[in-house]
Amino acid sequence: MLLISLLIFICLGIICYQDMRYRAVSWVCFPLLAIVMFTIKQHEAGWRETLIHCAGGLSFFGIQLFFLWFYISLKHRRFINITSDYLGLGDILFLMAIAFYFSPVNYILFYTGSLIVVLIYTLVRRHFLKEPHYEIPLAGLQALLLSMLIMLSLANPNLKPYTDSWIYGL
Repeated sequence: MLLISLLIFICLGIICYQDMRYRAVSWVCFPLLAIVMFTIKQHEAGWRETLIHCAGGLSFFGIQLFFLWFYISLKHRRFINITSDYLGLGDILFLMAIAFYFSPVNYILFYTGSLIVVLIYTLVRRHFLKEPHYEIPLAGLQALLLSMLIMLSLANPNLKPYTDSWIYGL
């Protein structure tokens, strides 16, 4: 398991670095991250729970993506490809990959919490650095936040992002 955890940190580090530096991430990182996260989840939670949680997380994200696309298309009164101007393909692939690790509730908590943190980071950066057209490295910042969360969960065995039991106190 130590080797698998190391692979996760390497993938997250590469995603963070490439997105922050180049605003582009090598696509190989995302399937590798998904496979490694699925392996950890399956080892800790079993096949049935892993597949149910993956379906739940991917469904939630798919619905979010659909409503984002629908809203932007409605706003522009034509069909819009949201990956061309609004959301990077790497951001989408990252959010899909982490669905293979989190339980549904933890996925929603991480998704929402990380978006809030990235929004605050972006607003502070725009205010102090006066960059009006700053491209947000969403996947990179979320990878950084996820690596911090995984380190915290390694330090505290009661914190288990792959199951909801820690939330309910079970």
